Amino acid sequence: MYFCADMRSILYYKGFLVVFLLIFFQPSMNFGVLASALAKSVEEQQPNEPTDKIKFDSYKFDFGDIAEDGGEVEHKFTFTNLTGKPVVILDVATGCGCTTPNFSRKPVLHGQQGEIVIVFDPMTRPGRFTKGVMVYTSVSTNGISLTIEGNVLPRKKTLEEEYPFDLGGGVRITSNYHSFAYISRGEKIQQSIGWVNTSTKDATFKAVAKEQSGLLTIDAPAVMKAGQRGEFVISYFVPEGSKRYGTMNDIFSLIISGKEARPLLSAQVIAVDKFDANQEDMSAPIAELLKKIIKFGDVKHGSKVVDASLTLANNGERDLIIRAVEWQSKALECSLKAGDIVKAGQKVTLKFTLDSSQCDYDLWVDRVRIITNDVQHPMQSIRLTGVVVE
Repeated sequence: MYFCADMRSILYYKGFLVVFLLIFFQPSMNFGVLASALAKSVEEQQPNEPTDKIKFDSYKFDFGDIAEDGGEVEHKFTFTNLTGKPVVILDVATGCGCTTPNFSRKPVLHGQQGEIVIVFDPMTRPGRFTKGVMVYTSVSTNGISLTIEGNVLPRKKTLEEEYPFDLGGGVRITSNYHSFAYISRGEKIQQSIGWVNTSTKDATFKAVAKEQSGLLTIDAPAVMKAGQRGEFVISYFVPEGSKRYGTMNDIFSLIISGKEARPLLSAQVIAVDKFDANQEDMSAPIAELLKKIIKFGDVKHGSKVVDASLTLANNGERDLIIRAVEWQSKALECSLKAGDIVKAGQKVTLKFTLDSSQCDYDLWVDRVRIITNDVQHPMQSIRLTGVVVE
């Protein structure tokens, strides 16, 4: 593409040079004659642009409705070689493992036809789909785009697939974990979890907290009837005046007919400020970390290392308030604390201290979460790594 553009520029410059010389040496020449000479000059020096091509019978195919469990389907795209030279299919690229191309690299002679078969596997892919395929040949610099599309009709799932978590006593549930992302002051968010009792006896249900934020409630039946299905609801609520910020984790043991189930029930949410939708973004605080990773490198066991290479900037017009700073490892300390304030237009340097005496040998990894009153990005994350050696 760039080569062609450059060639055109060169040719036009040559054409104008011809006109200039004609004017200079033959000032009496008619302007129309000059224009004709320019056009002829450019035309004569223009490289031969190919008007022939590889032509497919179609560039898109719709399978219509196909069954998810009906097995693979395929479509044959046929093309004709009109280039005047042999053509080889070099590659056919797909963007999904569900789509597989079959083709031959045998040269297709001028005037003959070749084919590319695209196979699609609908299993575990219910719903409407559109898949692009790029064909690369020996005579083209750009790929030729083909498309398959259709609609996969979902198969009937087994009871085990619908309710993959076995709690024992014939009781199964659809999920045992849910992450709610953000929750603000005065907000309540909830998620339904399906259950089924496959046994011939009623089962009692009880949730016992192992790790509790105090903000999560479980609304579940005390008895799950034999052969019945239903739902129970887990929900988070943060009171309007709450001072709780950051990650809330809740873990429950589920007791079915007096026996503790092996899978635990867990949930997580990040508590942030309640933001005013009418507030102008320009006046809000804007938190920016100038980098997102800290590498301590090799650290001798028993030593302490400090990194102060990271700064947190406030690019907004109001104070940036640090609501929470979180990490997991006992070996790590961070200079930034909840309640710290970064003034508008200012920045602060963060100091991280790693005490390797609290680490095992080999790779050490942690992640620091900083929760602020930034409207657009309430949470910033920093990854820290090190290798503890003797």
